[in-house]
Amino acid sequence: MGRDGEQTRRRSRKRSRDASPSSSDSDSFDSPSSPSSSPERRSRSSKRNRSSSSHRHSRKKSDRSRRSRDEDRRRRRRRGQERKRHGGDGGRSSDSQSSEEDRAEEAREIVRDILIELPAIAEELRQLLQIIDSGESIDISGISDKLLVKRLKKLFRSLRLKESASGAYLLPSKNVPTLDIVGSLLLASSKLADNKSGKPVSPNREALQQANFDVQNKDKDYIVSEEPKIVDVEEEPPKRRIIGPAMPSRELLAAAAEMTEALRCRDAELEANDDLLIGPPPPAVVAEAASANEAERFEEVTRILAADTNSPYEVLGVNWKMSTDNMKKRYWKLSLLVHPDKCPHPSAQEAFVKLNNAFKDLQDPDKRGAIDEKIKKKEEMEQFEVELKAMREAAEWRRIQGVSLAGDDELLAGPKESQRPTRDEWMTTLPPERKAGVPMHSTTSFSMNGKEGRGDTSVWTDTPLDRAQKAQQSYLEAYNKTKAIAEGDDVKSKNPDASIVDKYNTSKRSVSLVQKHRESKKEKKKQKQQEKEEWEGSHPWKPWDREKDLSAGRQNVALDAENMSQGLSSRFASGAVQRNFL
Repeated sequence: MGRDGEQTRRRSRKRSRDASPSSSDSDSFDSPSSPSSSPERRSRSSKRNRSSSSHRHSRKKSDRSRRSRDEDRRRRRRRGQERKRHGGDGGRSSDSQSSEEDRAEEAREIVRDILIELPAIAEELRQLLQIIDSGESIDISGISDKLLVKRLKKLFRSLRLKESASGAYLLPSKNVPTLDIVGSLLLASSKLADNKSGKPVSPNREALQQANFDVQNKDKDYIVSEEPKIVDVEEEPPKRRIIGPAMPSRELLAAAAEMTEALRCRDAELEANDDLLIGPPPPAVVAEAASANEAERFEEVTRILAADTNSPYEVLGVNWKMSTDNMKKRYWKLSLLVHPDKCPHPSAQEAFVKLNNAFKDLQDPDKRGAIDEKIKKKEEMEQFEVELKAMREAAEWRRIQGVSLAGDDELLAGPKESQRPTRDEWMTTLPPERKAGVPMHSTTSFSMNGKEGRGDTSVWTDTPLDRAQKAQQSYLEAYNKTKAIAEGDDVKSKNPDASIVDKYNTSKRSVSLVQKHRESKKEKKKQKQQEKEEWEGSHPWKPWDREKDLSAGRQNVALDAENMSQGLSSRFASGAVQRNFL
């Protein structure tokens, strides 16, 4: 501010300096005392005065313009300083507003281009943008017109829609609805198309325009009218171009919601009524199961394991016409009998699981209905066979009496059984083996290997079924052999060190005292057993035995031949003198 005041003072001083000589000159020219006063001089002075006045006016104008420029500069400087103080928020907001306006204008231009080329899709494009504004995603990859797809992608980018990884477009939560930007163009185009075709604009569209394109009321819900278009029969309607999947109507969505709620209520009611596995068994059933002995429990486990898994009624041991309550009591009793904690049978767990699975199948209405249907068909077939047997007996009795009715021959003939194809003899046997003929050349050596017969000829005569059975049998034999070898190898590999230690102990180490004690005990036991065997029958006198009597009272003398010969030679020897006889 101080510098601006000094500049204005300097300018005013210059103006006063410039104005002072002109005033003095005018005074000198106008004074009557000057000798050089003349009309020419007066005209010149008047001209000078006029030029000076015009010059003053121009100077004033220039000064005013300069002042206005200076004021504009000062204002700009102040704004810049304020922006710097506030961190540039205003500039950013203005830039963002300008970019938003540019994007909106670009989107409008794209919509105008699309409507110029394809005016018939205005209503469908509006419905498409309305679906996007409702929060749903749109996939336009299924449109056959590639040019239209390209322009729609460009439009979605200008509307700042978010593209997912699958190619669907979605409106972000903070963005302005798309119909607020381009809705007016689409509505105007649809109105123009209706006017050209002679259709009045329905009031629903006006309400839709007020609800969707009022910028001040953005938070209000959009009013969507799904009324079908009324097309005159005489005029051909324009071909509709489908852009993306169509949203279901409100009536369809409401009906689906009602159906879902009804199904949920029905399921809840069925669950409330079907309380088969809820709560513990009654005390009477518990007492009855507790009174059962071990034999009854084993019998039930054996019966359940032997029953067919595909027949739950057989597993439970009930009739298929039994009521649900009685079936539940039966299950409670069996579960208490075969429970692994109460039944010592080794297969009690397997029987308990099988019982639970069978009862679960009977709980399911669909599975139980299918099982009941099979049982009904089986009973009907059995009843039909009984009736057929009775009818055949009646036909046989009529034939014996000499009376015949229509259809008796078919009844007595019975169903034609398909004969199993039999193989001819040449397929099952081989021709006899031919004898070897006379050799063409003489042989002087014998064959090292004896002649053998044909051997196994079953490969020539076996049927495919026989081959399969033999292959299975050979596989089982090979498997058992391999398993035995593997088990032997495992045993050998488990105790190689133990076998080595045992061999060393038996060959190198001496007998321990414990082993000696055990062996002496064994010998004493053997002697006692022999004495008992000798004294069989506990006779009051000692039985006579010749060998024992001969050796009785004598000492055991070892009769050794070498010792006896040495004793005789020493006793009857004649000394060292050698005697020679003639």
